[in-house]
Amino acid sequence: MRIFAISDVHADYPQNMALVQMLSDGSHLRDTLLLAGDVTDDLARLARVLREVRQKFAHVFFVPGNHELWLRRGEAGDSVGKFERLMRLCADLGVGTSPAKVASDSGDAGAWVVPLFSWYVKPEQGADSLYVPRDGDDSGLSMWADEVLTRWPEHLSVADHFLDMNEPHLDRAYDAPVVSFSHFLPRREVMFRSPASPPARAGRATRFNFSRVAGSSRIEAQIRALGSVLHVYGHQHRNRDRVIDGVRYVSNCLGYPPERARGEIGESCGSFKLVWDTGG
Repeated sequence: MRIFAISDVHADYPQNMALVQMLSDGSHLRDTLLLAGDVTDDLARLARVLREVRQKFAHVFFVPGNHELWLRRGEAGDSVGKFERLMRLCADLGVGTSPAKVASDSGDAGAWVVPLFSWYVKPEQGADSLYVPRDGDDSGLSMWADEVLTRWPEHLSVADHFLDMNEPHLDRAYDAPVVSFSHFLPRREVMFRSPASPPARAGRATRFNFSRVAGSSRIEAQIRALGSVLHVYGHQHRNRDRVIDGVRYVSNCLGYPPERARGEIGESCGSFKLVWDTGG
């Protein structure tokens, strides 16, 4: 039983949808896929992607990203209601959204896959933010579509709402290595290729500071409480694979075609990444 991971599929782009459709029908029938959010905000298209990968993998696990909770095309209600619709869709399609053990056979020690629901904490919302200050950044997030396309119940702490859903899974006894995954980033270090801050980008993009909407340190606390040996995440469209304090952190984002063409995403972009083999 091998475990593969990908995030930020953005299947609204035909090139990205084609990558999913071109997956071999027979190569992954004993494998597990972790799909770490941002497939699409269109539920019908999301259902097509989930059905496609569900036919090709033995197990598929999914957590939504921010794009899945956008409300467009006249969608009524709020983003919490859309999350609930997403969970019903996954249940109908046999896509996992809660902890489950995967193994190739009875002699395989296997691994526990633990999906972690999450959201980001902005710097003004609390100490769990991953914010790294930068001169001249846009505190109003005028370029950030979530500011327009998500709707929340009044007074809801969005990050706490989702992270609280994971709490019942933290104190369980897991009899095999734990592989967890979230859409949003768990700690500041994984944003950067090195401990040094990255150079500022030129032009209008300089004002957008991704760290304002990167994730939450509470995700990291949950990873440690689980005893995860591997954590997969997405969201940034920058691929990483490193070990920090005994945990391997992997980001394998497909991202937007122009980003891939410019070489911005990094190693493994455009492919499903093997992250674990329960047999070895």
